[in-house]
Amino acid sequence: MSPISFITGIFTAFFATTSLAAPQLGEIQTFKDWTVGCDNLGDCEAISLVPDEGRASFEEWDGRVSIIRTTGSDDIFKIRILFEAEDIDRYRMIIDGQLVDTGPIGQSDYPVEIVGTDATKVAKAMIHGNLLTMQGPAGTDITKISLAGSSAALRYIDQVQNRAHTTSALVARGSRIFQPVNSDMPRITVDRWEEATLVPETDTIVALAENSKCKDDRFGLIEDQAYPIGKRDDLYRALVLISCGSGAYNFSSTPYIGEYREDSAEGWTFAPAKFDRQPSWGGEGNQPLLINAGWDEEEQTLGSYGKGRGLGDCGNAENYIWDGDMFRMINASAMPECRGAYEWITIWRAEYRKLEQAAKPEE
Repeated sequence: MSPISFITGIFTAFFATTSLAAPQLGEIQTFKDWTVGCDNLGDCEAISLVPDEGRASFEEWDGRVSIIRTTGSDDIFKIRILFEAEDIDRYRMIIDGQLVDTGPIGQSDYPVEIVGTDATKVAKAMIHGNLLTMQGPAGTDITKISLAGSSAALRYIDQVQNRAHTTSALVARGSRIFQPVNSDMPRITVDRWEEATLVPETDTIVALAENSKCKDDRFGLIEDQAYPIGKRDDLYRALVLISCGSGAYNFSSTPYIGEYREDSAEGWTFAPAKFDRQPSWGGEGNQPLLINAGWDEEEQTLGSYGKGRGLGDCGNAENYIWDGDMFRMINASAMPECRGAYEWITIWRAEYRKLEQAAKPEE
């Protein structure tokens, strides 16, 4: 074996080994009218909620505030505010009657995005405040945000990112100098098979469904699906999603991997798809269950998106990549509180590369 081949082999083996650990998702905490969570790299986000007290009649809440802070040396810190910004060219931010910030309405997805030292100034005012009001240039109220719990949420970020008692902390400030830690992004090696088009016939899928654990739950909308996931030598594989019941806004399915060998009298054989971490709605130890499943045939990624209620302001979402043997989580987000936060918090991130890309030495 040549030295280059030997090095490439070591790199490929190391790359594959480092991706085998089961994902450990970040936690999400709720403090009064704010919820906060961090991903596996330590990047965090805090989001305002519809006030818990009297929320059924809280008609002045027409948007949300999200605070994002990364933990690495880049130390990105920004405050984003979402509301209907039609016919408004400037905003005024008022906290407990005091003008805290003002500026033009942005053209991005968020009308207001405050970064850097300006974001720090606003965050400190929020920590000591009770009510944040966004106004138009004529003084008309656009939205009102409860700040109850915002201090605890930002303190939580200080703790998770090891900023507590350092000069970079927002709430738990101290004199120590913050030493950022750049965590490595989990990397997944994908062994992509040759493209194929072979999938099980309809009668084969029906027979699979009739012998599955979903047999007694197949009511409402029933739509089984099958997708080719590759060929190697004389072996074909396919992903089969068996309908497993439906509700008003969630459609369940359980995934199987089918295998078919050319010139074999056995036909298609099936086994429940393997995951490095089970989709949240199925639960560990149970057969995988996907909600509102989505399959990207080109990238071979599988998604599950379960809404806690029809509005879509709470639930869980996970996306997985097929690595040639099992599904591995590449991202996950969640929002446990059904209180107006349509933007869910990221709690896991990973990246993936094809085997031939992973084997190339970095320049």
